[in-house]
Amino acid sequence: MWQGARRWLSALEADPLVAGRVLVWAWVLTRSLLVLALLVGRGYADPAFYSDAGQLALGRLPYRDVSVEYPPLAMLLILLPAIPLLPFPAWAPRPILDLHTSPFLPQPDPVRYRAYGISFGVEMLLLDALTLWLVRRAAMRLAPGDPTGLRSGLLYLVLVLASGALLQKFDLVMGTLCLLAVLALWERRVRLAGAAVALAVLTKGFPLLVVPALLVAQLAGAPARSLAQAVSARWAQLRDGVLAGAAVLAGATLLVVLFAGWAPVWHTLTYHTQRSTEIESLYGNVELVLGWVPGLRATTVYSPADLSRIVRSPLDAAVGTATLLLTASLLALVYLALWRTLARGWRAATPVAHTGQLALAGSTAALLAFELGFRALPAHYVLVIVPLAAALRLPDPAYQRNFLASLFVITLGGQLVAVPAIWDALRHLAPWAVLLLSLRNIAWVVAFTTLVMASCLWAYDWYQTRAWEKLS
Repeated sequence: MWQGARRWLSALEADPLVAGRVLVWAWVLTRSLLVLALLVGRGYADPAFYSDAGQLALGRLPYRDVSVEYPPLAMLLILLPAIPLLPFPAWAPRPILDLHTSPFLPQPDPVRYRAYGISFGVEMLLLDALTLWLVRRAAMRLAPGDPTGLRSGLLYLVLVLASGALLQKFDLVMGTLCLLAVLALWERRVRLAGAAVALAVLTKGFPLLVVPALLVAQLAGAPARSLAQAVSARWAQLRDGVLAGAAVLAGATLLVVLFAGWAPVWHTLTYHTQRSTEIESLYGNVELVLGWVPGLRATTVYSPADLSRIVRSPLDAAVGTATLLLTASLLALVYLALWRTLARGWRAATPVAHTGQLALAGSTAALLAFELGFRALPAHYVLVIVPLAAALRLPDPAYQRNFLASLFVITLGGQLVAVPAIWDALRHLAPWAVLLLSLRNIAWVVAFTTLVMASCLWAYDWYQTRAWEKLS
């Protein structure tokens, strides 16, 4: 059966036009399923997005009149779907007055909420189609064994479908912009790469962590024997990319400051520092597992401030320190693995091959490091890495299989945990539900560990060449 599927794929790949048509029809089919689930299940966009859009409908502008959680590009994505609804008083969104005071997640007016949810879903479908085009383009240039981008495109479509969160959240945009940065870097369009990273940071701040991975990919391809030589060889490109990204960030920040002052900028930067421990995070998971130990009993409550279910435990006091230590440690592992690759290439006096794939692996690992270290780990966070993961090919087929398997466990496990009966059992600390959450979170850790271990393989030229020949 597997061999038959491979032969079928090979036949489709023989003609790029046929491969393109297959991806188009696959996109129509999979996204029709998501739209059907949206309409039937009424699982519309985040109520907080709707409430922010409602403030705009009443003439209250973000940053100046209303404190908001997200940076400018994210707010643009939230507010744009409301603009077509403003001429229709019965459909225009309205703010949820008790959003952060109600003891449960309040539900908006059903008619207005449906209109905004559909409009937001249309926006995300357009961005999703753009992402598919970008994944295919990146695969055709960077992925061995995928000359038409068909395999990467199909993988992307299936992973997004399995996540089930495309039409409710905008996290996909960060992955799209990071993939654009990697592709632009590969094509020597360093200013575009820097601007793309800056736009990702203006969506949510943590994509800034991919910058070291992109810098390493640039330096790794330089014919050099030391860091100084590599920087000298790539100085113009490094300078142009960093300046372009800094200009975009500075320009957006300046606009907000001129419009509303420094206070909204500071509020956005520090909003999550007081976040509680969400039930799906690694820390919440550990607290639930240890909740059966005498003296460590855990409970779960709904937090109006975080709009999510959080864990209360005697271990809460240690979570703040654990967050800093874990995030710093995971990022250090990623950057050390990338540095090892650089140093090995310099000792061998040979530029590292497949620097585009190295940039994909390093960027994906950096994003995963932050997500694992954060106090929240909802299912839709996987959308941040899916565009990168779809075009990624690790230098060992075994690692590639493990990585893809972990991604599917993450997406499907996230869907299972969100099933009302299972979620209700989890918030009441049913052991089997805690075990299911633990398995899902273990898959997150496996995905990260696989990436870090595989990133080290770029340092071994003989093994890399043999493994990539197998992949191709």
